[in-house]
Amino acid sequence: MKKLLWIALGSLFLIVIGLILWLKPKQSIPVVPSSPMKAAQQIPTLPQVTADLPVIQPNLGVGQKDSPLLPMLDPATFPPVDAATTMAETREHGDPRTPPIEVTPAREKPTPAELDDPKQYAQYEARQNAKLYKAYVASADKEVPALQADIERAKKEGFSQEQIKVVEEKVRRIQEMRDQLKAQHPELYQ
Repeated sequence: MKKLLWIALGSLFLIVIGLILWLKPKQSIPVVPSSPMKAAQQIPTLPQVTADLPVIQPNLGVGQKDSPLLPMLDPATFPPVDAATTMAETREHGDPRTPPIEVTPAREKPTPAELDDPKQYAQYEARQNAKLYKAYVASADKEVPALQADIERAKKEGFSQEQIKVVEEKVRRIQEMRDQLKAQHPELYQ
């Protein structure tokens, strides 16, 4: 019974909407005049206001001509430059604001004789490992004092104990690895 009532109400609603749309007065379609002169005659004109209103100029600041947000640069000092030109110059010559790039030395490659002989290649690998170990120890000797200074500064600035302990653990592990390499390969550090 309720289902039939809902169907009847829905149908009644649709019929009412349909009648409203059907009985709605039709809007007149504007007639396009056949000549431009008739079109110009049909355009309503607005009344002319003859009141003398002050001309408002935006306050752009001293030396600014175009934008209140950006200062205008003197064209004699800073001539306008095309963006593509500056991009090309930066690509060719680099950006003077960037820090210098540290160039790593070229890696020593094995000779053809070392590649052919397993014993000579093992010696080549030993030389490469020795360079790596020496570089690690030298880096650790340089960075550990800087890290310890950072820890002291963090303690003074009130960093949390958890953060300080994480860095202290890293320093301890770096020192441990450095000491282990020195103990295993004393010939490299004499």
